Amino acid sequence: MFKTIFATAAVSLLAVPAAAQASEARQFSHEGVDYTYTTAQKGKVTVINGHTKSGVPFRLFVKGERVTGTYNSRPVSFTTSDAKNALSND
Repeated sequence: MFKTIFATAAVSLLAVPAAAQASEARQFSHEGVDYTYTTAQKGKVTVINGHTKSGVPFRLFVKGERVTGTYNSRPVSFTTSDAKNALSND
């Protein structure tokens, strides 16, 4: 359940441009949770750092079709298609 909820929320984060460099903070809301994040491109990996309004931190590494990282100090790992499928099942 936790993985599905976070994967669904992460879909909005995956829309970052592939050529993104360090960016200013962006925000979005999903199912009543507000997220703030920044992105940085490190070679072929997009690094997404952020937190929820309540202070829950996350750090994601997007490489190709794979997303790994942490959310609330818990490891997460899923594919970009898993995240998109979770969103379409909402």
